[in-house]
Amino acid sequence: MYIHNTELFKGVSCEECNKMLHCFKSEFREYSAGAHICDYSETEKYIGIITKGSVKIIRTDENGNNSILEHLGENGIFGKYIAYATGAGDGIYVECETPCEVVYIGSEHITKRCSNACECHSRVVENMFDIVTKKSVELSRHLYVLSSRTIRDKLLSYFRLMCEQNKNTVIELPFSTTALAEYLCVDRSAMTRELKRLKDQGIILMDKRKVKLLNGDIF
Repeated sequence: MYIHNTELFKGVSCEECNKMLHCFKSEFREYSAGAHICDYSETEKYIGIITKGSVKIIRTDENGNNSILEHLGENGIFGKYIAYATGAGDGIYVECETPCEVVYIGSEHITKRCSNACECHSRVVENMFDIVTKKSVELSRHLYVLSSRTIRDKLLSYFRLMCEQNKNTVIELPFSTTALAEYLCVDRSAMTRELKRLKDQGIILMDKRKVKLLNGDIF
């Protein structure tokens, strides 16, 4: 994905985008799968835009337990404007799921208007506001799923939300089984047993990461 095709630069031409990236003193970096990109405590002064691959935003508590806060694919943004609260002993970091390419931009370049007050910069500021708004909605959905009391309810809530977003009863999970358990904050073995029950009861069909919700009354 070229940077001018990302949400941040939506409505900005390729030529204008390249000029802005030069003006913003942007940096391009590549990472291998499994690489630790950064700790969130380090992102105070920049944002990262994923132009290739996918990453996980992971919280580690003081006991070393991991939970996935968010999954980001191409076009995803992490950094200063997408903040997460932490408790004593907690750490939040960004890790590559696949080989990744990331473009870094200093956050002051997003909010600080250039002396020319150019239209393309105004567009980028508007796009950033839209991105933060969408991110808030996504995090609210995650909180909704986590608020379910049982593992079964969490799984079904998550599947239904995914189906609603994709307007389809067949979805492709962005997670491995282990990552899904971390995202739902549940024990992996217990979740695997619950998935088997859902399949045995004819509620879902599941093949690797592909899930079909057989209860059609979801929209």
